[in-house]
Amino acid sequence: MKLFRCLLVVFGFALPYLARLPRGAAWLQQYTHLSGLSGFLFLSAFNAIPVIAMLALTFVYRKRSSALFPAAAGFAFLGWQHAHLDLSADAQAAIALIFIPIYALAPIALGAGLGFIFDRIFQNTRLTP
Repeated sequence: MKLFRCLLVVFGFALPYLARLPRGAAWLQQYTHLSGLSGFLFLSAFNAIPVIAMLALTFVYRKRSSALFPAAAGFAFLGWQHAHLDLSADAQAAIALIFIPIYALAPIALGAGLGFIFDRIFQNTRLTP
């Protein structure tokens, strides 16, 4: 589970940048040129909200496969939002960088519920995935 937690944190902080790669270098530069180091710290600080939530949920589950539900739901939402956010579209578009991680808590909570049910169903069986 330690390796899963480390991968969760690393992928969680790299996700905003990875989600922008398919659209090209110009799209990625919208995030990498956010005032250098201070922009990176700003993006990482707010992106820590869903990463910490997913990391905390890994301590609730007994099985690693149950922790995949909130991680998949949270990363899918975050990836979709960061891939479609155009910072050059409007002067206020950067405000979304604050709200995207907060809104990601809803899919994470939904995934946590599904993971909890999955964890409890398979806790006493030998056919645990």
